[in-house]
Amino acid sequence: MIAGSKDSSTRRASGLADHGVSLKEREPAPIHDADDFWRVSAQTATVVMCGLMVGVLLYLARALVLPLLCAFSVGLTLGPLIKSAERRGVPPWLMAIFVVALMIAAANLAIVLLAGPVTALVARAPEIGAALAQKFHIFDRPLAALGELQNALGLDTDKGMTFEPGRIIESIVTTVTPAALSFILATMLFFGTLFFFILGRSGFRNNAINLFTERDDRLRTLKIMNDIESNLGGYLIVVTAINLSLGVATALMAYALGLPSPILWGVLACVLNYVPYVGPAIMNVLLFVIGLLTFPTLPGALLPPAVFLAITTVEGQFLTPAIVGRRVLNLHPLSIFLSIAFWAWMWGPMGAFLATPILIVVRVAFNHLYPSRKAELPG
Repeated sequence: MIAGSKDSSTRRASGLADHGVSLKEREPAPIHDADDFWRVSAQTATVVMCGLMVGVLLYLARALVLPLLCAFSVGLTLGPLIKSAERRGVPPWLMAIFVVALMIAAANLAIVLLAGPVTALVARAPEIGAALAQKFHIFDRPLAALGELQNALGLDTDKGMTFEPGRIIESIVTTVTPAALSFILATMLFFGTLFFFILGRSGFRNNAINLFTERDDRLRTLKIMNDIESNLGGYLIVVTAINLSLGVATALMAYALGLPSPILWGVLACVLNYVPYVGPAIMNVLLFVIGLLTFPTLPGALLPPAVFLAITTVEGQFLTPAIVGRRVLNLHPLSIFLSIAFWAWMWGPMGAFLATPILIVVRVAFNHLYPSRKAELPG
């Protein structure tokens, strides 16, 4: 029996070979220099290992790296404005104090604007729970059937479900306190780095240029820094204009649907949109909660986040990649999307915020170090 199966397999293989299905190599060319091949392979492996080690370091040191990169990004973005102020005789220390004070005032204003609605939502927590129970009553029968199935299978669903307020409060305190301390330290590190970066901007640029001895290298470094500042400034202006337009559209949408405080929702949409993907997702959740309190039915509560999702889809998938990627930075929308995805995976929401500035810096430096030349293809 086994011999017969082997004979059939042999005949099948020979038949495939007769019909031209066998593997063929067309004009194989061996490696001329095997040593050169392995040398390149070793160099590639070294670069890959170095990249992996740098990635692990960036991930482990994110508590320190993120505030520093945020401060550097803001300082470089404001570079043209700082340079213009210095030309008009404004001392660097005064400009540094002004920028830091302005950002602190903006943060305080945002906290004041958000404190009222957040407090109102927390106070209406029982009402929100009742609204959720009322609007999701259509799921009562499937949930009851699921409970009966679990009981039939002998699964104890009530095991370990005791309510202990003391343990709940203890877990909340132990979770929130370290996060609050980390946030405070990161905020202090951000503002301190931003202040000293603006204060010593000229010295930093001079030291970076003086690292090189050749005139061409110094000129290239100066061009790289100037282009980084100008491109980041243009990116900030365009993105701010897009976010303001989104905020206006959201406020009009909230007003048209009858949501309370439409200006507040417009401001939130504008601010949260600086964090790609994560900010609009948070905004959708907030609009859904407000919809539950405003509309009597579940489809009505889903209407505000659905309209906002349509607006952000048009803005995020078409307008922003087309305007920012093509006209401002000359970057492909796919590269922007992949950069946001990678840095969001690495650092979370702040990584998504820093993804495009990092891409701008890398692209400008790469274009100066390896300028592209258009190949003349034969007609």
